[in-house]
Amino acid sequence: MATTDGARTTRGAATRARILAATAGLLSAGAAGGAGGASTARASDAGGASTARHAVTVSEIARAAGVYPNQITHHYGSKDRLVLDAAFALFLRDTTRLQAAGRRAGSADAFRQVLARTALAMPSTLLVVRALAAAGDDDAQRERVRLLLAVLFRQSERYLERVVAEHGWTSPSGVGRDARTFWSAVFGATLLADAGVTGGPSDLDLAGTVSIR
Repeated sequence: MATTDGARTTRGAATRARILAATAGLLSAGAAGGAGGASTARASDAGGASTARHAVTVSEIARAAGVYPNQITHHYGSKDRLVLDAAFALFLRDTTRLQAAGRRAGSADAFRQVLARTALAMPSTLLVVRALAAAGDDDAQRERVRLLLAVLFRQSERYLERVVAEHGWTSPSGVGRDARTFWSAVFGATLLADAGVTGGPSDLDLAGTVSIR
């Protein structure tokens, strides 16, 4: 028998959205309170990252969303799945700002550098990298990661296609490969910085992963 708060009911959809929004809000607050985005990614060049870590708990999410803890499991299956979805929701929102910044660039070189600087500066980049790292060997979680990354790559590819067409630029490597290579490099640089590894890639190094000319 379906419950009145089932995932496919109107009430269930509203509860699900409220839980996701509350989780995103807690993640954003945590990122703002630590060394987020650019300061974290560039800390690798300055001698290591010092980001404050705070794992959001199910009880915190439940209080923020005004739900019972078991409703989180009911709608999302696990906290890790919920955190992954919330982190990507924040990240995809921030990529719209990245796209707007890129459109204001007057040259292909400036465009590549703007993309790199903005991607490293987004606090949600670190949130996504940590959520990806938490996927581990869980098959369901890894499948969700593949789906979300496919959405990111597809949206990025379409964006690059429009920019290249609007400006008359070219992409020798192809915009699909540019999108995948760029985000892979951004995630890798952020992961290294978060681990305190020194001498990580700078924003100019990341700009070089995009072949647009």
